[in-house]
Amino acid sequence: MTDSGSNQDPFPAPATRTVTGHSGVFPVHVLVSMYVGYAMFMVLRSAPGAFASSIKSGPLQFSNGDWAQITAIGTVGALCGKFVGGLAADFIGGRKTFAIGLLLTSAGMALFSVAQSMVAFKVAMFLALMAKSAGWPAMTQLVVGSFQPRTYGRVWGVLSTSSRVGTLIATLGLGFLLSWFGWRPMLQVTSVVGAAIAVVMFFSLPAMSHQSPELREGHADHPFAGKSPLNATFAFFMSARFWLIALSVACLTVMWDFLSMVTIFLTDSFQVTDAAASVTSSAFPMGSLVSVLAGGFLFDRLSRRTMSVVMGCLLIVATSCIGTFCAMPQMGLSGTEAIRLASVLLFVFGLCVSPCYYIPMSIFSIQFGGPHSGFLVSLLDAAGFAASAAFYFFLGGLADESWQTFLIALGIVSSVSAVVTWLFLRGESRIQDVLNTDKGES
Repeated sequence: MTDSGSNQDPFPAPATRTVTGHSGVFPVHVLVSMYVGYAMFMVLRSAPGAFASSIKSGPLQFSNGDWAQITAIGTVGALCGKFVGGLAADFIGGRKTFAIGLLLTSAGMALFSVAQSMVAFKVAMFLALMAKSAGWPAMTQLVVGSFQPRTYGRVWGVLSTSSRVGTLIATLGLGFLLSWFGWRPMLQVTSVVGAAIAVVMFFSLPAMSHQSPELREGHADHPFAGKSPLNATFAFFMSARFWLIALSVACLTVMWDFLSMVTIFLTDSFQVTDAAASVTSSAFPMGSLVSVLAGGFLFDRLSRRTMSVVMGCLLIVATSCIGTFCAMPQMGLSGTEAIRLASVLLFVFGLCVSPCYYIPMSIFSIQFGGPHSGFLVSLLDAAGFAASAAFYFFLGGLADESWQTFLIALGIVSSVSAVVTWLFLRGESRIQDVLNTDKGES
């Protein structure tokens, strides 16, 4: 599990900082600003999925395969944006990257709201999700420059809940309003709000960059200090640990994007209303909201060995949820019964998937990537987006023929995620044990 000839600390930490950010020991205002901003990123990101059944049944009469292709093209945009956003975060700083990304995401969704053709929907989704990709890499650099390493788990746990809050607003709040208003005007208003928040974020986030004293001090002793992005990327690719976490993130992203299909599954299989299906999908982010907050605090306190068991078990439960979805059409459920069962399954599914998706990747990127952490987290996200785009583009059409076949394919991906995530964290625990032994001997 370790890289050959690698005796250096695989969890290199920034130098000790007694004062961080602009407000002393723990800059709460930075955390709040990132929280609000990323929640808005996710409102914009999740709104099309929440409106999927309504959009699909509109005048254009999209098939399930058509919508899956729109989702896949958006994912390709996110994949491209990860490289741009990661490099931008490392070189122009988190504040500018974050604010510009949110502004452009709002513009992309405004274009989506006025699209009138399949091509226009694809282009708008591509542009919006390409810009949205800047959010997480930007926060990675802001976290490195503002918080102490011992708080990374809880900081990422809190920030990850902002993603779930944003998704909840889109699926529950906007989904509820779908009964009274059309999806186009709601998305237009949401885009205006997003643009306004982007302007506020530019002035509320700290003006730190890769060249700031805080980040120079934090990265000075890192093994990748002074390396170019190309050399650092080559070092990433030579690490077995990188490939394990990349495969884990790839599988988890495919599972995550099931949220964009679940409203269509419910309306196709149980003849429930568009609004009811959208509100039901909010159970996923509700479960996520609970688990990522608790998971962040646990990650700071539990050993990697213990976390490997915990997260492996969580993903086994997530796979069971997909299996139950697969069996639902054969259960003879009424629409009301299907909504209740789907709500429970989505809550548990979100509870299990979210901490495994967000926390290991984010902490690994900061500790292993150091001065290139923004680009590293982008590479990992890119692996996830590429896998999700391929899965939904080529296999999304299976839902037109048989939802059961589609869900079996998704269940296989979920099973792989459980094994790979366990292997990654197990390997991290062994490396940490060796390091602790070496430190004790010295």
